[in-house]
Amino acid sequence: MADGRRGAALDLFRLAAVVLVVANHTSPLVSVSPLWDFWFTRVLARVAVPFFLMVSGYFLAKDQWRRTGVFLKKTCLLYGAAVLLYLPLNWYNGGYGPAEGVKKLLLDGTFYHLWYFPGVILGVLVARGLLRLGPRTALTAAGLLYLVGLGGDSYYGLTCQLPALEALYGEIFQIFAYTRNGLFFTPLFLLLGAAGVRWSVRTSAAGLCTAFAAMTAEGLWLHGLQVQRHDSMYMLLPLVMVCLFSLLLGLNRGERRSCRKLSSLIYVLHPWCIVLVRGGAEVLGLEGPLVENSMGHFLAVLASSAAASWALWLAWSRRPLKRSNKG
Repeated sequence: MADGRRGAALDLFRLAAVVLVVANHTSPLVSVSPLWDFWFTRVLARVAVPFFLMVSGYFLAKDQWRRTGVFLKKTCLLYGAAVLLYLPLNWYNGGYGPAEGVKKLLLDGTFYHLWYFPGVILGVLVARGLLRLGPRTALTAAGLLYLVGLGGDSYYGLTCQLPALEALYGEIFQIFAYTRNGLFFTPLFLLLGAAGVRWSVRTSAAGLCTAFAAMTAEGLWLHGLQVQRHDSMYMLLPLVMVCLFSLLLGLNRGERRSCRKLSSLIYVLHPWCIVLVRGGAEVLGLEGPLVENSMGHFLAVLASSAAASWALWLAWSRRPLKRSNKG
């Protein structure tokens, strides 16, 4: 049991991925070097969300997609709770009108990190629809959708030089805030996870190093050109993710379910912790080390998010034990 838990690579990487998400929203290296911070948060950290999507697709496909309804129900419940949790911050920021509120709820997320939930819900529905055409055709179609999304994301400054494409993306952005969404972004990674490509550990590691080095070059090149509308999508990101996921599958032994719960809680809670850390630092006169120092800010947000998530997880996990003891 202990060996299996230590080797639960997929579940353990969930924690690494959510740390990267927190880093993406706090820019820990910006006080040291804006360029290094860009690489860390806009290149390296971009593996986090695709990993979450791939691991979801992997486990859904492992059960022949029979638990899709259960997965969607759980995702909707968590999203609903998160929407309610962030209502005070949305109200403080001015809120949304009815039409904009519905659009945010169904497509873009009602807070900046909550886009993931409508993204994965729509992505699963699109992926399941594409799979009716067969796995290869589904992957091809999802890949083409990703290319469309790519043109509205990291390559937007280049694609919009063509009037026809500028008009196309103008129409898309009337519906979605970004092309990193449930139509152009999430289906491909869900299907890549479902494919479960597995090479040897050595081949996967070599492929990952090579692909990530190339993606770093791509990201820095695009950053230098200043053409990125957003920077969630890279041409080489799917290849990086296939290599990374293959490596994790090769190393995976057993599971650690606590990591699944904690990573989900940290993901949902960390923007609230950003607000609380900034507010607390202002009240205590600690803005220097906790806000202006980017690494201090990142560590404070990460520590408070992890502590709050751990406390909630412990409180929830002990509820059945208390009931059984009373019985």
